[in-house]
Amino acid sequence: MIRNNLKIACRTLLRHRIYSGINISGLAVGLATTLLILLWIHHEISYDRFHTQHDRIYRVMLNLSPPSDATQTYESVPMPMADALKREIPGVARATRFSWGERTLFSFGDKSITEEGRSVEPDFLKIFHFPLLRGNPATALTEPNTLLITERLARKYFGATNPVGKVIHIDQSTDCKVVGVLADIPTNSTLRFDYLRPFQAKKIQSADWADNNIQVFVMLTPGASAEAVQTQLQRMTRRHLPTMKDRAYFLQAMNDWYLRTDFRNGRYAGGGRIVYVRLFGLVALFVLLIACINFMNLSTARAMQRAKEVGVRKAIGANQSMLIRQFLGESLLLTFLAGGLAVGLVLLVLPFFNELLGKPYFNAPAENRIFIDWQNPGYYGAYFGVLLLTGLLAGLYPAFVLSSFQPVRVLKGLRTYTVRTGWLRLPTIRESLVVVQFMASVLLVIGTVVVYRQIRFIQTINLGYQKENVLYFNWGDIDIDRLEYALQKIANTPGVKAVTLANTDFLGIGRKSYPTWPGQPANAQVLTGILNADANLLPTMGIQLKTGRNFSRTFATDTANVILNEEAVRQMKLKRPIGQLMTAEGISGKVIGVVKDFHLSTIHMRIEPLIIRYRPAETQLIFARIDGHDVPGTVRALEKTYQSLKPGFLFNYIFLDQGYDWMYRTEQQVSTLATWFSGLALFISCLGLFGLASFAVERRTKEIGIRKVLGASLSGIFMLISGEFVVLVLVAIALASFPAWYVMNDWLSQFAYKVNLSWWIFALAGSLAVFIALLTVGFQSIRAALMNPVKSLKTE
Repeated sequence: MIRNNLKIACRTLLRHRIYSGINISGLAVGLATTLLILLWIHHEISYDRFHTQHDRIYRVMLNLSPPSDATQTYESVPMPMADALKREIPGVARATRFSWGERTLFSFGDKSITEEGRSVEPDFLKIFHFPLLRGNPATALTEPNTLLITERLARKYFGATNPVGKVIHIDQSTDCKVVGVLADIPTNSTLRFDYLRPFQAKKIQSADWADNNIQVFVMLTPGASAEAVQTQLQRMTRRHLPTMKDRAYFLQAMNDWYLRTDFRNGRYAGGGRIVYVRLFGLVALFVLLIACINFMNLSTARAMQRAKEVGVRKAIGANQSMLIRQFLGESLLLTFLAGGLAVGLVLLVLPFFNELLGKPYFNAPAENRIFIDWQNPGYYGAYFGVLLLTGLLAGLYPAFVLSSFQPVRVLKGLRTYTVRTGWLRLPTIRESLVVVQFMASVLLVIGTVVVYRQIRFIQTINLGYQKENVLYFNWGDIDIDRLEYALQKIANTPGVKAVTLANTDFLGIGRKSYPTWPGQPANAQVLTGILNADANLLPTMGIQLKTGRNFSRTFATDTANVILNEEAVRQMKLKRPIGQLMTAEGISGKVIGVVKDFHLSTIHMRIEPLIIRYRPAETQLIFARIDGHDVPGTVRALEKTYQSLKPGFLFNYIFLDQGYDWMYRTEQQVSTLATWFSGLALFISCLGLFGLASFAVERRTKEIGIRKVLGASLSGIFMLISGEFVVLVLVAIALASFPAWYVMNDWLSQFAYKVNLSWWIFALAGSLAVFIALLTVGFQSIRAALMNPVKSLKTE
């Protein structure tokens, strides 16, 4: 029986090649899109899962609650906390400190390059799974002045030579021995570094519980409750910080470090990468739903053509269950053919897909790219399950419809496309499916337009400073006595317009303090960012001075004086800020100026209060504004100047606008993916609409012929055929608008500065859907209108 049904299914597919081609193409594109999205989701949720004990690893987080402001969440905690956790809380098996990113000058042979790494403790390698390719993990990081370097750094400095035992001169002051080589850090790791070195003992011994300046990771004992450990953590911090009522510490599971990063007022607010995982999961569901609806609609639309076949089979003894098995067999055969084609499409586009997401594909480790893991049997089982479910869902309704035809009616040639199945009428269900199909497509189009507009808004927003044609680099260990000479020499480089110093890259402000001032109201603490710079910061970066004056080298007291931004003045409630005494980090001076607000972090957050100080010696970065006429030539000239100041050193620079764009790479990737997937959804919908229009024309051939004989015009026939489909699309637009508004309004809520959900976005998406529907159906409508009425009237 199975063999016979298979033969019949194959003959049916070959006999109706156009129908089969449309169905297989639509399903294949739908399945390929779904498979790509699922591979991307799998890669997203794989972050940090390569650590063997990832379910026992936690990060200690800080909630800081100033009396006059909302609670802010940070990853910084006191340095002594790591030892206290191991000593005082039984549920903590191991703990390690993890420094903030360190930029260290490596010198070996003729190479002098600034590298980025971290200071850690021996427990680090016992908590995390970063395997050593060379060296002894039991003794690594136990001795001072030792280094673990990644395989990438080992190749850069030593080529194929074993680097263990070699000495690298760091920061022109210390010799460090390489004691091991780490495997390169996977791209799906939230912890990034190129080298590790032990913490300096004196830094740990002199640490203060009041300073939140380090990251701390813990591994719990097997079976320990994170909630119980967190309760003990809060009791422990109250013992060590009895007067610090504004601080509360908690644990964040490692599985949430990448996906759940959106904290507001001290609580996880539901945002982060997990939002995109869920959104694209819905997109995958929508696309697959659209492809299944195509199949159902095209199958039921062919009911007239297969009615007599069903009638004959029933007349010779076939019952309904036999017919259902036959039609489900056809559905499954077509689905598995489409599934094979889908895998081929995915393999074809995977290199491009990885490139789109900024990931290597060829010759890249598995954890660094999105790929089909052929060695994982779970992939086969999951994909087989998806195909089986798709085939059954897409084929079940048509199978019941076709098998329910009454043989007496169909053999007499009576109409079958209005047959009832229970209490529903076939055209109503088919029309409803078209509405659902286009509703999903319109929702995706609206989402794509909103995401694109927000990205454009991010790219064009007035940041309060000019980021174009500015590059920055680390001045590192240039002697402070030679710094002024170095700045002058850089400023005189051809193509350079201005030079300044700062302690931030303008992509975030890490240094913060609670300033005090005379007349400060009780409980009016304002957490304020600290920006150290020189006197050229405002003119070089295009920051506008609202009132007062800029720093000046002629005023010796300016090293203590400060400039505030507008937000600091507002939160401090200073009516006359100029001349106001202000103490920050133990240094007292006067407010000499107020600048207009400018962004120093992502626009997900509101502009924060800021103090600018004239402290050139406490900066790390040199910013050079260039004229932009010959950028490559200016960069080469700057490199020559830099190497004359630091012979043999590599000139590592970053353009500020490129760094800014990199900060929003996630949103940019989401915009690109949404554009492609919504386009594919529309394409699949149009395939189905094209097929339905073909059958509609075929069914009404004689009617069209009669209308033409009676004088119907080309436009009249066009509207007759197209009108019914356009009405369905308009209904879909109306039904999709509110869900689209709700979802996109929720997505935009994570941005402090965002676009409005204007009415024209919905009108544009709707107009696009109507235009594409008319274009798709119009071809069949015009073909029907141009048909010879004599031939039409002869059609049976």
